[in-house]
Order: sequence, then C-alpha cells, then structure tokens
Amino acid sequence: MSNIAILEDYALFCSGIKPVLEQKHDYKVVLEARLLADFLLGLKERNADVIIMDAIHCSSNGLASVKKIKRRYPRIPFLVIVNSDLSDWFQDFISLGVNGIIFSSSNSGDLLEAVNTLLKGDDYFPPKVWVILKNYLRSKRVDMELERYDKHELTLREVDVLRLFCKGLTYKEIGANLNISPRTVETHKKNISSKINVKTTAEMIEFAIQNNLS
Repeated sequence: MSNIAILEDYALFCSGIKPVLEQKHDYKVVLEARLLADFLLGLKERNADVIIMDAIHCSSNGLASVKKIKRRYPRIPFLVIVNSDLSDWFQDFISLGVNGIIFSSSNSGDLLEAVNTLLKGDDYFPPKVWVILKNYLRSKRVDMELERYDKHELTLREVDVLRLFCKGLTYKEIGANLNISPRTVETHKKNISSKINVKTTAEMIEFAIQNNLS
C-alpha cells in the first residue's frame, strides 16, 4: 500500500482526484490539507510515499510551498498539478526538485501513471511540459554552448538518447527507436548523467534544452 499526501487550496480539487487514486487498492490518501503549516505537521505524523500539490490555486504559484516541503522532506517524490498559465515557473519547479508535473486537464490515467512512475523512482514530465519549457527558455534567449564536463564530450549515441528523453519517450521506446535494449538505454543515461554532473532526468533534460541539444 502506497500512501499519498495532498496539499490543495480548493476543496473540489481533492474531492476529484482522491477517488481516482483510491480506486487502485495500492494507493491510500493519508493526508489532505489546505494550509502549508497543517500539511507539514501532517507529514510528521504520517508516512507519505508521494506528495501531490495543486499549484494552480496556491499563493505565489506554489513555489514557496514546494521549497519548504522539499527542504524538510527531500526524498519524498513530489508531483505538481498545473495549467499552462504556470509555464514561466516550470524551470523553477524542476530546480526546486519537483519530480513530476501534470496538467489539470490530464485524465485519470495520466494521474495514475504519474504517481506510479514516481513510486518507481523515475521522474514524470510529459512531452507537453518540455515543449512549453523549451519555448519559454528560447523566448528568454538562453543560448549556452555545450560545455565539456570532466574533460569528456557526449558521444553521438548519447546525444541521440538525450534528445529522445527530451521528447518524453520511455526507456523501451528509446530502445526501439535506436535498435538497442532498454538496459543499454539506461546505461547511456547513467553515462550522460555522469558526464554532465546531474542526478535526475529533469536536470538532464534541462541541460539539453539550455545547450540546444533537444
């Protein structure tokens, strides 16, 4: 059984997603709160495996709340529900350590897939997030040359893998595109992460966007 904690400032939001989560017998919503102070107190008293936050109705777009929660509970996977109006803050969400982003327009299957992905230890950022983020970064004229990390450059195959991750493809889908096994894709990802000194898929993709490799 995986425990879910939800922070929201709009009663109908939680009443809508709670049944979706609990229709799977593996998930149980153990904490619901509207105020950050109550949420942090609840996390001390209950074990949560995933945190879900409604950023749409939070003050300051939820950035301050994310920062405080992540500071105290950095290892709990964090999923933020947004709309496209918050696209200017996607980079900030990722920088603060958010592990997944989905849209308020997403269906129940997307929500369950996102939670399941985070529970497996992976990030969940659908292609639409990266499209919006790329457009935002380009509008800010982010133009960085590819730097060398640890005196190594990415190989052509590693760049191919990186670009496919930017499209939101899974290990299996990337392997099928490049005629390699998912395990080989995973090895390439580890090598890329080591060379550019990042830890998460989100950081890896952010690097690709900033260096025009996406």
